[in-house]
Amino acid sequence: MWKQPVFSKNLHLTKPFFAKIGVKQPRYSDVLKNMLYDVFNFVFRHPPSKGANFEIDKNSLPILEEMRYGGIFLTAHYGNHELLGYRLSELGLPLNAAAQEQKPAFFDKWLQKKRTFKGKCFAKKIKTGHLIEFVDNHGLFGMLADQDFRKSIPHSIEKKCESEFLGFKVRSNPLPAFILEHRPNTSVFCGHIQQVHNIPTLFLEKIPSQNFYAHYHLWLERLILENPAKWYGWFHNRFFSASKLE
Repeated sequence: MWKQPVFSKNLHLTKPFFAKIGVKQPRYSDVLKNMLYDVFNFVFRHPPSKGANFEIDKNSLPILEEMRYGGIFLTAHYGNHELLGYRLSELGLPLNAAAQEQKPAFFDKWLQKKRTFKGKCFAKKIKTGHLIEFVDNHGLFGMLADQDFRKSIPHSIEKKCESEFLGFKVRSNPLPAFILEHRPNTSVFCGHIQQVHNIPTLFLEKIPSQNFYAHYHLWLERLILENPAKWYGWFHNRFFSASKLE
């Protein structure tokens, strides 16, 4: 079955963490079912129809206002993260989410169209050299931060890209650390969308820029422990670099 070996390996690796917390690990069928539901909505019901139900958590409203001035926004493969980018753009945030070019070319073109609001794609690749300029212009740099980073990282920021997640040391994308090395006062935010009484609801948090990946992973762990079957990172080799960090 699709990616079942990767799923089983991740379950095996994280079993001690879940046992210690006392939370049951998810079943493959439940995670796949949730993911297919979100994929279906993205393919056939996206963008949302005008007037479609959508709520913002009341505690997230002040954070939403801060995000209008730019910063770093970290999210994860948790729930419908594609809907998240669209909703943030719809709310008027100056978002540009990191994205890799997909193959074949027609699929990448279709995906960019899906990631467009009012004629502007909110997930276009930004060259590293332009990141600081983008943030200086009050842009909000968004990124899925729950994937293993396997390339070499500059020594000056290497430690800032390492953290503990579900009982393992992991290595994450260095772009947020690169921004903070040059602009240490940049604000860092996390967020996700989840169903509350069958209504998609936006939840946002602001986290410290110091040791930001540690705070990010604590945020993500909390979400996963609430509903392990909504995290689609189970299908990724998230812990590929774990043994190299010991």
